[in-house]
Amino acid sequence: MNNFLRIIIVLIVGISAVIPAAAGPKKYFEDLSANPNFDYTYVSPLMLQAMGDQYLSQERSGGLPVKSSQITSIETISTNGDGMNEKLWKAITSIKKDNKLETLTTKKKDFYRYDVFAKLSGDHKYFTNLLVITQDGAENVSVVYMEGKIPVNSNLKYTLTQ
Repeated sequence: MNNFLRIIIVLIVGISAVIPAAAGPKKYFEDLSANPNFDYTYVSPLMLQAMGDQYLSQERSGGLPVKSSQITSIETISTNGDGMNEKLWKAITSIKKDNKLETLTTKKKDFYRYDVFAKLSGDHKYFTNLLVITQDGAENVSVVYMEGKIPVNSNLKYTLTQ
């Protein structure tokens, strides 16, 4: 009977550990992916692991100096004609509220706006969440949301303020 009880406990603990991991990160923009006015991309933790240890974008072309091994998920959405969509802005608000993001920088000029929000790790060495919103007028909006261990370094700070 003791062995049977141990097996049951191990199964319960094992299932409890797997269920949250199987769900993966929350996909904030997935509901908008059916809208033909939006371009949506989600990159899962498994896909990021499969990419190995490579940079996600080229720093010299204005990209963030972040490696795929440092990120656990990426979600992007952009539109060229539905930038005032209420569901889009509710999702952005949810990301900021759910993850307690703080404003890092805002840049405004004419109809252009660039906002960066983030949450720092406890030791202040990493951003655990990073949200970048670019607006070119009321209709054109691009959003990138990343989770992981994005190092806080001078290169990243310079890129974010450009």
